[in-house]
Amino acid sequence: MAICRIFSLGWILTATLGAEGNEAGRWQGSGNVGVTLATGNSESLRATAGLEVSRTLGKWETQVALAATYGADGGVSSTERLKAELQLNREFSGRFYAGLNKELLHDPPAGIGWRLALTPLLGWRAADGEKIKLRLEAGPGFTWQDRSGEAGEFSSVRLHERMSYQVTDDIRFFQSLTALFEAEDLDHFTISAEAGVESRLSGLWSLRLTANAVYYGAGQETEDKDLLLTAGFGYNHLPADLKQGSLKSALDQLEVEAGRWRITGLLGGSLSEGNSEARAVHAGLELKRKTPQDEFAAGVFGSYGETEGVTSSGALSADAHYQRQYGGKGFMGLRGDFDHDALADLGWRIALTPYGGRHLFKTKRIQLSMEAGPSAVMEEQGGRGASYLAGYLAAKGEYGLGEKTRLFGDLSWLAEASDWSSFLVTSKAGIDHALSDRLSVRLIARNTYDSSPARGRGRYDFQLVSALGLTF
Repeated sequence: MAICRIFSLGWILTATLGAEGNEAGRWQGSGNVGVTLATGNSESLRATAGLEVSRTLGKWETQVALAATYGADGGVSSTERLKAELQLNREFSGRFYAGLNKELLHDPPAGIGWRLALTPLLGWRAADGEKIKLRLEAGPGFTWQDRSGEAGEFSSVRLHERMSYQVTDDIRFFQSLTALFEAEDLDHFTISAEAGVESRLSGLWSLRLTANAVYYGAGQETEDKDLLLTAGFGYNHLPADLKQGSLKSALDQLEVEAGRWRITGLLGGSLSEGNSEARAVHAGLELKRKTPQDEFAAGVFGSYGETEGVTSSGALSADAHYQRQYGGKGFMGLRGDFDHDALADLGWRIALTPYGGRHLFKTKRIQLSMEAGPSAVMEEQGGRGASYLAGYLAAKGEYGLGEKTRLFGDLSWLAEASDWSSFLVTSKAGIDHALSDRLSVRLIARNTYDSSPARGRGRYDFQLVSALGLTF
C-alpha cells in the first residue's frame, strides 16, 4: 500500500500542476516521481515522489513542498519518510527577507512518529541571476515531536541552503542542505541533503536523476543514514516568460564514425545504513561497432543487493552478437548469451544461436526487426546440469522520442525443441536520455519468465533500475 500512496501522490501532484495557469500571482512549481524495483525471486523497492510550488504577490512569497520516500527489501520496510513544508517570506531591501517556516516530518524507521518544527528566519539571496540561484536561511525555533512513543519538545536552530544552476537551456543542476539542531544539545540534530540533475524531455516534461541523503546525529537514541539514488519523470509548471522550445539534439553528437568503437558504462544503486541495513548496486558495460554492412555488439549487466547482511539480489547477464546485412532489409548473424541468477538458483546458462532476420522498419526515428534460429543451450539450474537444442525467436525495436531521447526494447522466446512447454521468455524495455554528448540517464525494466524454474523458486522476475551512462 505504501508504494501505491507514493505513486498516487506523485501523479496527483502532476495533475494538479497541469491544471494551474501561468498568470501573475498564480501558483507555479513542479512535481516528480521516481522508482527502482525488483520483484519475483528477490524483492526490493525504492520510490520517491515530490512537489514544490510557490506564489509571489508583491513583496510576499509563499512556498509549499512535499516529499515522500519509501523503501522495502524482502517485504520489510527499510525507509518510510514523509516531509511537508510551508514557508511564508516577506522581502526587504536588496536581497534580504524574513520568513516563517513550518516543517512536519514522519520517519518510523528512525523512531519519529511525527515532528513539527516552527522557525522564524532571516534569508539572503546570495545569487539571483538567470543561470545560478543561491539562498541561505537561518533562524531559532521550537520543535515538538513524538519519538519512540514519547512526546517531547525543545528549542531548535534551523539552517538551510538551496542552489540551482542552469547548465544549459535544457539542463539544470539542483542541490539543497537542511540542518535542524537541538539548541541545548548540538549532538541531537538531523541533516538532510538532496542533489540532482534535471533535463527537459519535451515541453513541460523532464527526466530527473536525484540523490537524497538523511543523517540523524549520534547523540540521538537511534543513528540512521540513508542514501537513495533514483531516476524518474518530472512535470514543471513554468512561468509564462520561460521558453519551451524544442531541445537541441545531443544524440547526433553521439553517432560515431563507421568502423569506430562506441563504449558505454552504466552505474546506479542505493544505500541505507543505521536503523536498516540495505545496499544495492547496478552496473553494466556496452560495446558497439557498426559499418554499413555489419555490426558487432556486446554487453554485460550485473545487479547485487544485501539486506541485513543477507543477499537480496545477485544476477549477471552478458551477450554478444555479430550481424551482417544481406539483400537490403535481410540480415544473418551469430549470438552468444550468458546468464546467472543466484536467487533463482541458476548457476549458469549459456546459449549459442545462429540466426536470420529482417528489418520491418528502418528509419532514422523508428527501427523494428524480427529474428529467429536454432540454439544450443547448456545450463546448471537447481544444482543439476543439462544441455538441449532450442528454438529462438526475438523482436527488437527503437523509437526516437524527441531529439535527445530514445525508447528501446526487445522480447525473446527460447523453447526446448523436445518439449515446447519448457520455455524462457525475456524482455527489456527502457528510456535513454542524453544529458550531453557523453552523459546520459537510463531507466531500464527487465523481465524474465521461466516455465520450468528450479525447485522452490518462482517463475517470474522483474527489475526496474535507473543508471547513469557515460559514453566514450
